[in-house]
Amino acid sequence: MGTEKISIEIEIRWATKPGNVKAYADVKFNLLEGKLQLHGFSIIEQPGKGPWVGFPAKPGNIPGKFFPIVEADGALKEEIFRAVLDAYRGASKQ
Repeated sequence: MGTEKISIEIEIRWATKPGNVKAYADVKFNLLEGKLQLHGFSIIEQPGKGPWVGFPAKPGNIPGKFFPIVEADGALKEEIFRAVLDAYRGASKQ
């Protein structure tokens, strides 16, 4: 891979059930070599707190325990969080 700047596209899908999960996001990285799509980020808002992003995870055998499907750290994680929250704040609920 080269040192080109990647672009990120976000698709917001609103949650259909009431609760702290307000929406879901799919993230698409556009690279010179192709595209990488990650589905199932959660946008969570708890009463009195700002929204935050949960990475895709699957439930484990213990109720309430989830295991990550995708992980990131450092500047990449922060860029994903920023892009998802910006798209969430700019999306109109339908």
